[in-house]
Amino acid sequence: MSIFSFFLIVLLTCLLWTAACTAAAVRLKKPLLRRLLLTLGFLAPLLSLLPFVAFTTILAFVAHLQVNWFPLAISIFISTLIGSGLILLRGTQPNGGGWKTVPAANWPPLALFTLFLLTKSVTAGTILYLNQTVAAKAKSLQSESALLMTTHLPPNLPEQENAEGLYRGASVIFEDDDAFQEIVQKSSKTRTDSVDSEAIAFLTRHTGTLDLLRQAATRPVCRFTRDYPRPSVDMRLPEIQFFRNAARILSLSARYQASTGEIPAALRDVSSMMKMSLHASSEPILISGLVGLSIDAIAIDVLIDILPFIDADDLVLLKRNDIHNFLSTPPSLAKNIYGEEAFGLNVFAMFGTGEFEQWQIASLFMDDLHVPKSFYQQNSFLNPALAAYRIFLFPQDLAVYQQTMYSYQRVAESSESYATKQTTLKNIEDDLSSGRPKGFMTAYLLPGISKAIENVEKARMRHTTALVAIAATEFRVAHDSLPEKADSLVPDFLPCLPKDAFLDTSRIRYLRKDDGVAIYSVGPNGKDDGGPGPVIGKAQPKNDDVGIFLRQAPAI
Repeated sequence: MSIFSFFLIVLLTCLLWTAACTAAAVRLKKPLLRRLLLTLGFLAPLLSLLPFVAFTTILAFVAHLQVNWFPLAISIFISTLIGSGLILLRGTQPNGGGWKTVPAANWPPLALFTLFLLTKSVTAGTILYLNQTVAAKAKSLQSESALLMTTHLPPNLPEQENAEGLYRGASVIFEDDDAFQEIVQKSSKTRTDSVDSEAIAFLTRHTGTLDLLRQAATRPVCRFTRDYPRPSVDMRLPEIQFFRNAARILSLSARYQASTGEIPAALRDVSSMMKMSLHASSEPILISGLVGLSIDAIAIDVLIDILPFIDADDLVLLKRNDIHNFLSTPPSLAKNIYGEEAFGLNVFAMFGTGEFEQWQIASLFMDDLHVPKSFYQQNSFLNPALAAYRIFLFPQDLAVYQQTMYSYQRVAESSESYATKQTTLKNIEDDLSSGRPKGFMTAYLLPGISKAIENVEKARMRHTTALVAIAATEFRVAHDSLPEKADSLVPDFLPCLPKDAFLDTSRIRYLRKDDGVAIYSVGPNGKDDGGPGPVIGKAQPKNDDVGIFLRQAPAI
């Protein structure tokens, strides 16, 4: 049964109540009781409809929800007002005599009350049916959520091939050292060639712990023990932050090794960070994918800072398969977005099946609407409001969420140009931020996926520019200087100059400067802002370009 049919039954029930009360009232001899019953027959239906009108009014004019049922609710209210008024007026119209001559005196009150009870029963049954339909759909969402998550999990390999234990062991050791957080914070704020004495002391006493990280990075998979079939918004992910912190410690180690001339050891740490980024992003959770991209950026920053110190003996190590393959593989968040959908579907499932506490959900929604707590904490409002949401808004809300996530997934998996993706993402964002959202939970659950997809495009360009930087380093080793133009790299060091993903009508930029070369894309704004400059020792001007700055080799 449709919502529209439900409202029509509600209207019929209200009118039958007024007619039955009017028929009974005109038969009463006491004027006071007669007036009381007539008043009750007129006002009771209107008062019973007021919560629906209030609820839909909030949805339409406070929450600005696109699907709000306000027009239908107010139409039923007005129809009841007019219909009950006409019934009362026509039924009590004198016909040349007293109350015994009014039209309502000929109406059968018992039959009208019976019809009223029948339609009210149909109304209650309809509510129960719609509610049960939502519950059944929500139950199936739990299975769908579990399937989405487990399908995109890393393979379940034997313990000796899983990096989880080694990462956990390193985490415990690092966290027991009071200097760990301080060292991490310092490394996150600045990029510098030199490593201070405090950091060197930390690296020295954690030689074994660093070896645990390197050993973990060599393992083919990292799969943490979690309740993946039941993804939840309150799932604890302590390893996510540790991955980022561990990568910063390894970056310190790589810079320190490079500063002492241990280039092979420095490149080994770069390779470990690259593999760690893959481990971090292997979990089908969006935050895991974003942390993986963050570690990816840290590894490339360190690699670019090491390249000026590369000599002929180090070139073989530089071009070894793990580093080159990593940079040649475009990063992706597609499976992470699928996992993110699984989290959202599980939230819908928990709400639809009643596993969430009602006050928690109500508080969540009302806080977003800035409604005073005293309003939603009243039981008289709380239960009807939540029931009304589940019955009247839940299906549309869920449909919008799934359709939007589907659109994001298609964009994340697409090989189209960034301009095409950007157009699609803008259409999605415009639809979601049009000022009339299509659902409470959709608005709350949808993360900033458009920005995440843009970050993936930036990471891809960073990979591409790093490969060009490696080719420029090979040229520098062969000719004692960096090339003046990118064309000098083709075809001996590069098969061709890569395209700019953010401006697919052109190639990436290669700009020679006094202290090195900037290799970059024009970035999301599509404009050349001059490319990145040297980071170490100088303030970095803000611009939208995406790439790297490769410094000149230091004088011998």
